[in-house]
Amino acid sequence: MDSIKMDLDGRLKETINFQSEMLHYGLYTSGYKRIFQADIPWHWHDEFEFGTITGGSVAYQTSRRTITLHKGDGIFINSGVLHYLHPIEPFENARLQTQFFDRTFLAGAPGSLLDIRYVTPVQEMRQLDVIPFYRDDPESARFLDRMQEGVRLCLEKGEFFELRLRSLFSELWETIYRCAMQSRDASKGVRDVLEDGRIKQMILYIQKHFPEKLTVASIAASIPVSERECYRLFQSSIGVTPVEYLLSVRLQNACLMLMNTRKTVLDIALETGFGSSSYFGRVFYRNYHLTPVQYRKLSRSKAQVSKT
Repeated sequence: MDSIKMDLDGRLKETINFQSEMLHYGLYTSGYKRIFQADIPWHWHDEFEFGTITGGSVAYQTSRRTITLHKGDGIFINSGVLHYLHPIEPFENARLQTQFFDRTFLAGAPGSLLDIRYVTPVQEMRQLDVIPFYRDDPESARFLDRMQEGVRLCLEKGEFFELRLRSLFSELWETIYRCAMQSRDASKGVRDVLEDGRIKQMILYIQKHFPEKLTVASIAASIPVSERECYRLFQSSIGVTPVEYLLSVRLQNACLMLMNTRKTVLDIALETGFGSSSYFGRVFYRNYHLTPVQYRKLSRSKAQVSKT
């Protein structure tokens, strides 16, 4: 069992650590004392994800929608889907468990009968980004209870737990497959694949170059597309302008530096592309209602409490 953390490669792709090289299943949990110290940035992974909110509330955002989940709710995230997590205040209450597995966990070798018939059609259905499950819905509640059985099996690691995990998720997959078939729309899926690729490239460019003096023109040229198309892709995919996204990346990195380094506010402002401490301070306060110094003190005091 691992704490939730981000290990991204150069394409915003998260690396998932499995139970073993022979069992492509992984369980991550935020635990009871670990808190969200910042948003989990835009990322994706090849693996399928089943998440459960175990405390507080969390907003999941994809290129198509935003879904807010509360304690007891859960979500399925399809392979390759770009997504972002934002804890809802009070941030320290937000906790979650995520179970990951790849296509071989369910279907064995790629190209097998099970893979071709049941797994690949879901994985390639790009319009199926997420499926939320709400605790107050009886049918969803039964699904969520079965998801929790997977957590129990993984933690206890009793006799035959690997076989039981695979059997359990094969059962859950029937629900996912039915949902996928109900939302099937081949023409829309092709269009979404193209747009997903473009927005991922521009997001990656911003994440690599955020300390520099970026403009919409330079972001658009990284693909390349026109500035107008750049604006359209950002608005239609993640609901913000390119400049707003750039600002969010700079703030996320500034927050991490405030929490984890002793660098001065000026140094952090310069290293994250804000240019001056005064401008950094204004933008930071407008977004967090705290000064950078206040945020640093508060985050460190909470970190100390979480260790006790």
